[in-house]
Amino acid sequence: MANENIYPPFRYTLGRPLKYQPAELLEKFQEYVDWAKANPISVGHTERNYAKDGGIYGKELEERKPRLVSISGFLVHLGLERSWWDNLGTGKRGEEFLRVKSFIRDYCENFQKEMATNDIFNANIISRLLGLADKKEVKADLTPVIVVNNQDEKKKIEGIGEIGV
Repeated sequence: MANENIYPPFRYTLGRPLKYQPAELLEKFQEYVDWAKANPISVGHTERNYAKDGGIYGKELEERKPRLVSISGFLVHLGLERSWWDNLGTGKRGEEFLRVKSFIRDYCENFQKEMATNDIFNANIISRLLGLADKKEVKADLTPVIVVNNQDEKKKIEGIGEIGV
């Protein structure tokens, strides 16, 4: 089975980042989504069959899974950094870019949730990516536990605190 798991072509812009208009940024995002659909990830595994004679027979199976659509993947597709994305809402057209960023973020989150709820993506990983995982604070009781063999040892240990120095 040939490895068809390609990633977007490596691009990186040195110096001043590319300038986009809000509509052009949406077009670039559509290109990224189309690329992700056209390039699913191939996952190979072996199906094992057990025969009556005790032999194990298997055949290679290939499963094609959708590629995760994310803001990070979009930035890799563009060849730009997260800092560029974070500062995109500033400037004279900031409000327009904020609407575009909001749409892209919502699209990515909805896509990820739908894939997780249909068992296409691992729900635990997606919940962590989206910040939905429970963050429980765990407190440990660090009180020492003393194990004794009999009541005489227990009385001796309890009496240690009464000994004056």
